[in-house]
Amino acid sequence: MEELILVIHILVASFWIGGMLFMAIVLSPYVRKLPLDFKNKAEVYQEVGKRYSFWGTVIGLPVLFITGVFNAYFIGGIKSFNLFLQDLPYTNTLKLKIFLFIITTIIAVIHDFYFGPKAHLTEKYKKITRIFGITNLIIGILIIYFAVKLRLGG
Repeated sequence: MEELILVIHILVASFWIGGMLFMAIVLSPYVRKLPLDFKNKAEVYQEVGKRYSFWGTVIGLPVLFITGVFNAYFIGGIKSFNLFLQDLPYTNTLKLKIFLFIITTIIAVIHDFYFGPKAHLTEKYKKITRIFGITNLIIGILIIYFAVKLRLGG
């Protein structure tokens, strides 16, 4: 059971980070080079963004939360919410990872459901959307770092 939950957690985390990396490294440079006007390029981003938002944010983040709680229980041995009262290397890393996950969830919701849908309207919204996306990618990579640190003992 623990292995299956961990596999699901890793697969969904890979999809979450992989999707952001794909958009930043593959999709955006490709779309920028297309001989389309701003409106058509915006349509590409809007369509891809809607699909990724559904699978990454609406489905992926709740699955990451649920599997993360199970992983903390089964693998980390965190049996109650006294996690926040402990001051051990493992629990401190886990608390930081949880904090970053909460931040990335907030940023993802604001990015995907407020700024993202408006990014095609003005250059300001486009820039803010890009900043939110890059920030979320950086936080996601930090979360992966702390996940590896947890797997190695804290």
